[in-house]
Amino acid sequence: MKKPLLLLVSLLVLGAVFYAYKSYNKEHTNVATTDAAETITAADLFNEFDTDETAAMTKYADKVIQVSGTILSQDLSNDKEPQIVIEGNGDDGFIRCGFKPSELSKVEKATPSTSIKIKGICTGLNGSDELDLLADKDVVLSNCIIIE
Repeated sequence: MKKPLLLLVSLLVLGAVFYAYKSYNKEHTNVATTDAAETITAADLFNEFDTDETAAMTKYADKVIQVSGTILSQDLSNDKEPQIVIEGNGDDGFIRCGFKPSELSKVEKATPSTSIKIKGICTGLNGSDELDLLADKDVVLSNCIIIE
């Protein structure tokens, strides 16, 4: 009785280790060469997440999307991930776009109140109504590039 149980536990542990290894070494998505699964305005993207976060996550999570909108601000304080914030829904929400350091020069050239098109991987909504810790919510895109 102990041998089959030991064998089962060993197989489960090996399966978990294999899954963790494959997940950790998963090939990263090259945003520049990947076609956008969706093209959407920043306001529409934010509204979809604000209205039904679960449905929006199903539709956009971990997918490359192209977003257009107006630049609200840029954050260059972290040179390892410079960011641009795009107006999403007035003062209530934004689209926060994180860039790789190789995109720093393009991010520096971006100026507030100008239109921009960005392609990146949607990672979800930052902020929660239940927790009430953040007054504003933002949809987060990572590994972004600026579309010329």
